[in-house]
Amino acid sequence: MNRKLLTAAALAAVPLFSAGFAPNAMATVELELTSGASTTGVIVGAPCGTETCVSFSGTVGMWTINLTGGNSAGPGNPTMDLSSLNATSSGSAPALDIELSDNGFSIGSLSFMLASSANLVSGTGTATYSAYFDNGNTDFAETTPIGTLGPFSASYATSMTGSGTAAPPYSLTEDLVLTAGASGVKWSTDSSIAPVPEPASLTLLGSALVGLGWLRRRRKVA
Repeated sequence: MNRKLLTAAALAAVPLFSAGFAPNAMATVELELTSGASTTGVIVGAPCGTETCVSFSGTVGMWTINLTGGNSAGPGNPTMDLSSLNATSSGSAPALDIELSDNGFSIGSLSFMLASSANLVSGTGTATYSAYFDNGNTDFAETTPIGTLGPFSASYATSMTGSGTAAPPYSLTEDLVLTAGASGVKWSTDSSIAPVPEPASLTLLGSALVGLGWLRRRRKVA
């Protein structure tokens, strides 16, 4: 590759780098917990560094949650994480549905990586994690499934690659459903969604890095 081509590749990658690390200036992550007729309503997050974050502690129906928290890196980085520490039911209770959502994602991804893990601290029950995108760009809209992990009835750690969208703007929603057996249950969980880099993007980034390295060596020689 000649110098002009390498320089062009490096410059072409600048928008890709900028999009990947763009600050969340468009939307704010939101959280909602529901069990039967009980709900927290929508809890709106706030900026926390380069992301937006939201959390809840308290009771929802027959469930007591020590801490549920979520964060979103959007809009230029469609990555979200949802965690829950010690979601406890002392007996059989309606399922606890924990939803985390954000909209305004400006970078598409043809596929997403879903990852979920949980510790069944005590009791019996199940945990099921699902994720969705909505090209209508509406929070909590479970229009198009990305994938589902579970249900699991014991501690687990797993991941999968699911479908995506190349048509921004869109919203993402994470949905974790916990159930409890007759003796109650205590779950601690962590789940996330992130874009899967496309081969063309990886090639472009590789070419850009090679070009930048070549230019640096030229400066040292000069």
